[in-house]
Amino acid sequence: MGNGLIDGTLLGGVGIAVVFATLAILMVVILLMGRFFPEKGGEPVPAAEAVESTVAGEGEGPSQVEVVAAIALALSLAESESGRPVQRQAAPRRQPSHWATYGRQQLMNSRGRKRQQW
Repeated sequence: MGNGLIDGTLLGGVGIAVVFATLAILMVVILLMGRFFPEKGGEPVPAAEAVESTVAGEGEGPSQVEVVAAIALALSLAESESGRPVQRQAAPRRQPSHWATYGRQQLMNSRGRKRQQW
């Protein structure tokens, strides 16, 4: 029995050492790759003026027409393809667990008439 335990411990130690040595080698390789091959595209990409003005909205909030259009789109997407509202199925009602009910009752009884916390 003692020989098997020693062999198992030795095998586990060697396995852990191999894993951490491999991770250390990978970390060094990744660091060296980062130094020799710097990341390209670090500078910001210039945006077209038309896109900027459309996205920014030139400081204006959404108009009432846009809000109504967004609400209409959301409502039309919420309906099914046939035009009927999507039917939601209610979750089945489960009976409370007898053990949970008993535990709550014991908790309430343990507080006594004064309803003191523990």
